Amino acid sequence: RRRQRTERSALQSSIPDGAEVSTETSPGVNVGNSSFLRAVDEFGMSLKPRALQAYEKSLTFNANATSVSSTPESSVVNGDQVSSRVESLLYRAKSNIMWMLYIGYRGYRGFFVILPAVFREVYRQLEESDLVLDAYEDEDAQNGADDSSEADQSMRMRTRLTISVLSMILTASYVVSGLIRVLGMFVKTFTRTTSVESSLEAAADEVVSNEELLRRQTER
Repeated sequence: RRRQRTERSALQSSIPDGAEVSTETSPGVNVGNSSFLRAVDEFGMSLKPRALQAYEKSLTFNANATSVSSTPESSVVNGDQVSSRVESLLYRAKSNIMWMLYIGYRGYRGFFVILPAVFREVYRQLEESDLVLDAYEDEDAQNGADDSSEADQSMRMRTRLTISVLSMILTASYVVSGLIRVLGMFVKTFTRTTSVESSLEAAADEVVSNEELLRRQTER
């Protein structure tokens, strides 16, 4: 104890006068991470209206090109028609890129925000149901296992491992089924409309619907 007191006094003497020593973690890192995540969310949520706006502009330029080609002076203003066609294609490509980025953003939210909550909820439900624990207790009873603390600890470890594996399997099934629904919606819409923009929009709406289903799963 005397040695610790000597070391503490030596440490205090090495600190300049007026200097403050803080044992608390600086909140700057957390504030920076929160600001970055907020910026990512704001950018991601802005992708859908930007995709719709770009698609509307592509339709406007396409209509202008069509109206120019229908005029008697179309041979004279052929340059304006080509320019409108090019602008329409560029805005349509921008719309498709925005939709794909939006789908990727919603996938990021689902994977890093919603799925962990779903996993915890599934784990909790399996743990509270005692199905796995009862199965191991019946197995130990049939094998004539003793009631020692070592056996109980082994059974608890096996129970937790089994519940974790089952939770991962159920969570993965939610992911696979949601992905199948999104791809199915894209193919179905494209087959009906032959429009890439409408198909991407329908797929994005399906991603949002999957998020709502997963969120309701965590609220049970």
